[in-house]
Amino acid sequence: MPLRFTKQRERILDAATPLLNAKGVCGMTLHEVAAALGLQTSSVTYYYRYKEQLAAAVIEDSLQQLGAYARTAAAAASPRLRVAAFINLYFDQQARALRGEARPLAVLSEIRTFDSAVRDKLIADYQAVFRVVRSFFGEWSSEVEKNLFTVRAQVLNESLFWTAIWLGRHPASEFPAVARRMFDILERGLLTTSSPLPAAIVEPERESETASSLQHSAFLRVATRLINEIGYKGASIDRISSELNVTRGSFYHHIDTKSDLVLDCSRETYRRLRGLHAASVAAHGEGWSSISSAISTAVSLQLYGDSPFLRATALQAIPGELRALAIELASRHSLWLSGVLVEAMQRGVVRVVDPLIASHFIIATIDSAYDMRSWARRQSKEKSVDMYASTLFQGLFF
Repeated sequence: MPLRFTKQRERILDAATPLLNAKGVCGMTLHEVAAALGLQTSSVTYYYRYKEQLAAAVIEDSLQQLGAYARTAAAAASPRLRVAAFINLYFDQQARALRGEARPLAVLSEIRTFDSAVRDKLIADYQAVFRVVRSFFGEWSSEVEKNLFTVRAQVLNESLFWTAIWLGRHPASEFPAVARRMFDILERGLLTTSSPLPAAIVEPERESETASSLQHSAFLRVATRLINEIGYKGASIDRISSELNVTRGSFYHHIDTKSDLVLDCSRETYRRLRGLHAASVAAHGEGWSSISSAISTAVSLQLYGDSPFLRATALQAIPGELRALAIELASRHSLWLSGVLVEAMQRGVVRVVDPLIASHFIIATIDSAYDMRSWARRQSKEKSVDMYASTLFQGLFF
């Protein structure tokens, strides 16, 4: 392949990646990519005829980068050194991207928006990276240990991917220190005790819902599940209405726009998570039991529940202004949760860690559990929830 062709394709990927991250596959246009390079649109379509083709190439390039980092880290001498190396490589890449020295990594949640053939190929590429990350923890000697390593790899990857939400608030010069604080949480977990998990609580119900509010809740439940599974684009009004066996007119009777629906889904998720914490405090009192019980219940609902929580990473594919509002909601929730953690540290329940990073760690772990539903169906609920919760509470190497 001629060097000139390769260089121009790399320039196109450089321009397309931040646009894809900012606007998603739906919002990005080939015209914008060309304009960012000072070119005519035809100069881009020569290399990538359709924007979906270009978007897939962007994600494939990021997966190749992640795979290279994972293989480099896998050569380290121990699980701890491998995880630390992977985190450092990831943060170094993010710092170089922020300084304009490297292409940023693509938001991988966009994989959900592609047609099945492209999506299946990208998922297979990601699974290859995932298997390398899982190998960080060594050779498993049983199916139980394989499942544990699978959870650890999922938690590690998703914690890193979630940094797209919050890491940019730090200057690049602080990234090494942030990486160290993040590794400390992943290495040792959050809690000062390894006591058995308390019993899960029952999620509190809304009181005295009217027929209209029940219908609205049904829209939220179906929309949340569809957005989690097939992304914002796939969760169309027609599909949501069809699953509830209602008309588009009924949809618009209860909800003004799809954007309003997505924001309501996000608000409802954080209302429910706070409700879980309040119910857990009422059941167990302030302390380790209330924190661990609330988190374990949230993980269980995400793995097995009929009404899952909205995956915040799925919101990175929605239109810019709406995306900013949804991410702001996630940021507010992380601030609230960091306050809960600080109070727990003062009581000696949670180790002294960076509370904001820890709050994002918890949200990312709960958020990503939805992707493990098919895995969880092959395990007992008690075992799968315990693996997730123990990884949060005791770290990746307990």
